[in-house]
Amino acid sequence: MTLWFDVEDLFHYVQHNRRLSGVQRLSFEFYKAMQAVTPGEFGLHTGYVRLDPATDRFVVVPWSDVFDLCTHLAVSDHPTYTLPAKVMPPSPPPLFVPPLPLSRRIGSSVARALPDAAQPFFQRFCTLQMGALRALRNLARESLRAPPIRKPAGVAVPISSVHSVEQASPKPATLVPVQPSSLGSFDSLPLWAIGWLDQMAVPEDWLMSFGASWHRSDYGELLRRLRAYCPLQISLLVYDLIPLRRPEWCHHTLVAEFDLWLREVLPQADSLFAISRATAADLQKFLREAGIVSQRPVGLLAVGSGFASNTLHDEATTAGSVVPEPYVLFVSTIEARKNHLLLVQVWRWLLEQRPADQVPRLVFAGRIGWLVEDLMEQLANASYLTGKVVIVEDPSDKILGELYAGCQFTVFPSLFEGWGLPVTESLAHGKPCLVSNVTSLPEAGGKLARYFDPNNFSGTCAIILGILDDQEDLTKWAAEVVRDFHPTLWVASARSVLHELVL
Repeated sequence: MTLWFDVEDLFHYVQHNRRLSGVQRLSFEFYKAMQAVTPGEFGLHTGYVRLDPATDRFVVVPWSDVFDLCTHLAVSDHPTYTLPAKVMPPSPPPLFVPPLPLSRRIGSSVARALPDAAQPFFQRFCTLQMGALRALRNLARESLRAPPIRKPAGVAVPISSVHSVEQASPKPATLVPVQPSSLGSFDSLPLWAIGWLDQMAVPEDWLMSFGASWHRSDYGELLRRLRAYCPLQISLLVYDLIPLRRPEWCHHTLVAEFDLWLREVLPQADSLFAISRATAADLQKFLREAGIVSQRPVGLLAVGSGFASNTLHDEATTAGSVVPEPYVLFVSTIEARKNHLLLVQVWRWLLEQRPADQVPRLVFAGRIGWLVEDLMEQLANASYLTGKVVIVEDPSDKILGELYAGCQFTVFPSLFEGWGLPVTESLAHGKPCLVSNVTSLPEAGGKLARYFDPNNFSGTCAIILGILDDQEDLTKWAAEVVRDFHPTLWVASARSVLHELVL
């Protein structure tokens, strides 16, 4: 049996971002762990697939392509510091990423020429039209060609060690001739592919959609078409239902596209996983409301603690080399849902209560996201609270490790999460974490984090002021974290999924 992981979202992500974040970091660490535990005691193999932009067929790619792409983004060192002026960093070395199809490039150019208010409607129009055109094209293609050649049932291919087409594709016992048609060029493999998934997989295999596949609202149709040629099983990992539960924190085009993606994909899934009990409960509620029957109960993926390149046990970092101490750290994409505004207001209040030299800096580490234009303008107008707010954009894993090493403690005031990676990452570095008490965050922080109501400004001020004024208690808290925190290994995350699928 082979588990085929769809990694197309990683390659799509790097076309718009220069650092892995959130979903992408989690999925990459999980894929690395899968490489470590398979075939091993489970006797399973792993493979990795992408979508060929010319045909919308899944193609098999070597693990080295995925590893090199994500490792480059994690370690390339080009952060931006805002203290208070913002300087744009140099561009990272170029990576080979297959270009977007011509239709998408034309659509992007037209969208940029439109007024800002019209762009979301044009993008939604294009999404719907392209979905209809794909469906028409696929119908025509299926009627013009015979089913693809597949290897006989029962032949398992250990893709985790495959590096060539010859190794990956044993000749089938019987060749089925392809009918001649004008679509012959569609069967030419891209240069970066090993082989077609619909020709290499067998029915007992799994296609594992464990990334951010919602960037394709027609993803459910792609899965349905794949299963028409190769009836393998499909497993889906759900990170959160934020666009449906709290749409006010998302771009409205994402809300519509996510809803369409989820309704189309869930009926195709033979197995469902969630990254927290809170997300599992949201997903089960959605299934009931949508009238979708799941063949298995929603399984839990045990999320790992921290990341391989910047955990507490890696080589020592130089504390304070990134930002002058003392400082409090908040690691997250800067977006409205993460609630950076609350901490800015708390720090302004602190500066009104005491001299500036008695107030530590507040460091935001992460890329600048969406729905925060007003906040960023306010910070710039206030000279970043006279230098007390520091923004480190897109930090590498090395820089992030140094930031954790030098901080007094971390804060995570998010209003809604599917899990809470920065919480467990902070604890893995031996740093106390003050966390909002909503959604999945108490699951991530457990007994070692301390909690506050992110909707209570005065209560948050009092808690943070109490921590700053009681350094002895903060020292004891840090010692408890170092002594009592037991990280979840990513290999345990991989095994938790394998047990659900195999047993």
